[in-house]
Amino acid sequence: MSDPANLWKGAGGFTMGNMAANRTTEYAVRALVVLALEGGQGRIRQAAALAKASGTPGKFMEQVLRNLKKGGFVVSQRGAGGGYDLARPAERITMGEVLAWMEGEEESQAGAGPLGEEWSRLCREADAARRSVLHQETLRDLMEKVQARMAAKGRGSEYQI
Repeated sequence: MSDPANLWKGAGGFTMGNMAANRTTEYAVRALVVLALEGGQGRIRQAAALAKASGTPGKFMEQVLRNLKKGGFVVSQRGAGGGYDLARPAERITMGEVLAWMEGEEESQAGAGPLGEEWSRLCREADAARRSVLHQETLRDLMEKVQARMAAKGRGSEYQI
């Protein structure tokens, strides 16, 4: 890739349906996509390089990477030439796992009366459907879609979405 710093240039935040992903989750997905785009397992990337490629403040990226490591998504290597890599192949990491780890599972609160109960039921069903879709999408799927979109825009070797 010619300029990894352009991966997220102008990308802004992203949403999942009507639910905005929190900034930490967004940065975590960015870091995972960068690692997957650069070959995944076997290619160590320093936190500073991941921060630059993903447009994430350096200290914040270090926190995100520590969290991803605790969740089993990345591994770290200490010392000179150390850094981070995917803990498992991109096809074995689902976006549902990442979201659940980074943000936890939220339960809809039931309101009072029949309307509140039915609204709560509807929200639980919508949440289950969203989780189902996210658990079917792997990091590899997302990475391939990002690559296809970049190629369609004539940026096959640049990280700019």
